[in-house]
Amino acid sequence: MPIIETELATEKPFHEGLTGEIVSAEIVKTPVSGYSGIRVTIKEAGTDEKYAEMLWIRPRTGVKSKLGAFISVLGNNTDTWVGKLIKIVKWTAKEREIQLVKRTKSASP
Repeated sequence: MPIIETELATEKPFHEGLTGEIVSAEIVKTPVSGYSGIRVTIKEAGTDEKYAEMLWIRPRTGVKSKLGAFISVLGNNTDTWVGKLIKIVKWTAKEREIQLVKRTKSASP
């Protein structure tokens, strides 16, 4: 019986209400078709659970697309995305929206 050589993703997909820190934003190219995208990984605030999505790169993108939602809030330099705290406001087809979340300092005892 043939062995399937693949790796299962352990991260869950983004969902509305997810708030967390961007821990990576890597530009990748798919090996078979050669599509380019940005794999964004977020560590959820409070749980440290990781979530990830591919944001497909196109020459032109709308502000409600996955990539457009990120660029419209965070800019087009993915190096500056890492470490930002964001909230997924809307995450349905053709209706994506994220917000930058201001970090609050916790009171010291």
